[in-house]
Amino acid sequence: MGEKRKSRRVPYRKRIRLGKEAPTYMGYAVNISERGLEIEARNLFPAGTRIVISFQEENVTGKQGEEIKIDALVKWSTRLVGSLSGKMGVEILSDSGDLVNSTYKERMSKLIK
Repeated sequence: MGEKRKSRRVPYRKRIRLGKEAPTYMGYAVNISERGLEIEARNLFPAGTRIVISFQEENVTGKQGEEIKIDALVKWSTRLVGSLSGKMGVEILSDSGDLVNSTYKERMSKLIK
């Protein structure tokens, strides 16, 4: 199966909370694309599930800023062999503050330089 992604993935490590109705489980975003995230977590959801993701982004002073909320659709999920955790790829449906797209653009500009 070929790559369906329209934009390149870039490394991004951020502790997040996620869940179906409310973000109650812990996980990590491990990379970012223009309209998606790859997530590593113990609690995985099947493809087609709508989930809520939240995290706090640091502001320019390095202190915790506002809470970012994202509605996403799970595109794929897989449990890692011999592990309690797994990975999921999610498509961003809505993003309070358009943070995913702006973070992606910022990271891409650093890679291109």
